[in-house]
Amino acid sequence: YMTGHIELHMSEKGSQYYSIIRDRSRMEAIVRKNITGVKEIQENVSVFARAIGNGKSDNMILVGIEPDEEFFGGFKIISGSLEPFKTHSVVNPIIISEPKAKYLRLKVNDTLRVRLRTINGQQQSTAMTVVAIVKTNNMFLDMASYGLLQDVKTMMEYAPNESGSLQVILDDPKTAPEKADYLHQFLKPDLAVVEAVLGSTPITVVGFKRDTKAIEMVNAAIRIIDSQDSNLDKHSVLVSDSFATARNIRVGDILTLTYPLRFSSENTQIELTVTGLYEPRTGQIDDAVILVHEEVLFDFYYRQLPKISGPPPELKSLSDALSTEWTLLPRTHTSDEFEKKNQELGRQRLKNSVLDVRTMYETASKVLSLDMALRLITYIAVLVLFVIILIGIVNSQRMTIRERTREIGTMRSIGMQRRQVLGLFLLESLFLSVISSGIALIVSMLLMFLFSSITIQTETPLGIFLVGGHLVFKPTLGTLALNMLFIVSLTVIASYFPARRASRLEGAEALRHSEG
Repeated sequence: YMTGHIELHMSEKGSQYYSIIRDRSRMEAIVRKNITGVKEIQENVSVFARAIGNGKSDNMILVGIEPDEEFFGGFKIISGSLEPFKTHSVVNPIIISEPKAKYLRLKVNDTLRVRLRTINGQQQSTAMTVVAIVKTNNMFLDMASYGLLQDVKTMMEYAPNESGSLQVILDDPKTAPEKADYLHQFLKPDLAVVEAVLGSTPITVVGFKRDTKAIEMVNAAIRIIDSQDSNLDKHSVLVSDSFATARNIRVGDILTLTYPLRFSSENTQIELTVTGLYEPRTGQIDDAVILVHEEVLFDFYYRQLPKISGPPPELKSLSDALSTEWTLLPRTHTSDEFEKKNQELGRQRLKNSVLDVRTMYETASKVLSLDMALRLITYIAVLVLFVIILIGIVNSQRMTIRERTREIGTMRSIGMQRRQVLGLFLLESLFLSVISSGIALIVSMLLMFLFSSITIQTETPLGIFLVGGHLVFKPTLGTLALNMLFIVSLTVIASYFPARRASRLEGAEALRHSEG
């Protein structure tokens, strides 16, 4: 619920504050087409906000959620009801935790005013109705307040086709890094192309990148013959000389272009001020191509996404210098690599969208590290316990054999073979281990039931291990059977060596044995 198993995170204009995926359905289609074992894809829409209650205000994380019985299972209702979430019978319903309600002096049906910044940078103030005050099952759920996903998206000014990050939930979470690496190769962007018309003449608008290598490639492909500025700067809008001459376009003119939108049947218009004319050096660029700096392009491109179209074939040789729909960041596999990547991204401040494919092994690494540390401690403790058990079994068997040496001699003297003596002792160990393991299993189940019924009230990190203030044990029949089989097998193996020694005793020698 916090990070998903795999997360597709996209941001714009060098800001990591919000995740904005402009074409949600396209991203979801790429995931479902190329990744197997996808349980579901969730939208992650959340925002830091200022909550104003009855005479009190506080910071708050507002999270948009869909009505989900499994998710609601993490709440214990103190007052109110979750029905408004399921029926949409209340405008802007919100679920808040008991501590937050007490601090803001709120009760059910009170109005909570929320002030937040939208994805477009505007300040938004919205009234929400408290429909439920809850006690959460763990400290992570307690960090946030919850509104309906569509309501929160509307507050943040997401369009219907847009979303925050996408969280991919897998059937097997352990495969997340491998599948994220595989998915990464299918998320390479195309060139950002706008197929427009100037009057009735088709024209193509493409952007060029601002880095030194890209500028050099553009300068090698064109010669600027008339310009307000001989350099390619962030205001550059370049039209071919032949195209401009045929339509009487001069530097400083404003071109009004019309192009179709991706998610609407309507067209939109943009205005570009011509800053220069160019002449192709090698014939790589068609006359009906407008070259603009990427800052000019992305100023309107994301706000009004054009219909998807392929780049003109003649621009293929310039593709490394031209702006793409987004920048795909390299995959990282550890939290340290992930932090370094974000630091580098902050220094670059790219103008186009940035897409990062993450897994919980990077974004939730601290939680997973804690889980791994606890597992390691458990395994070490179990290993030490098994060593003690093995020593105890071996010593017990040796003492048993020593005490029963004359008995072994009697059995051997009446014709019992070595193999039969060995089997007798191993069977005895098998029956004893099965009976003792069964008793231990019953006792442990009773202890689990006892401990899980004890309510533990704590505000400490111990709350990570609690669900609703209780320890939760989830033994499965397969796990119990496997553990029991392991212990029984371990006992029989440990008994084998003393039993083999007993089977090798000669009858006459064993009968002469005396404890004195």
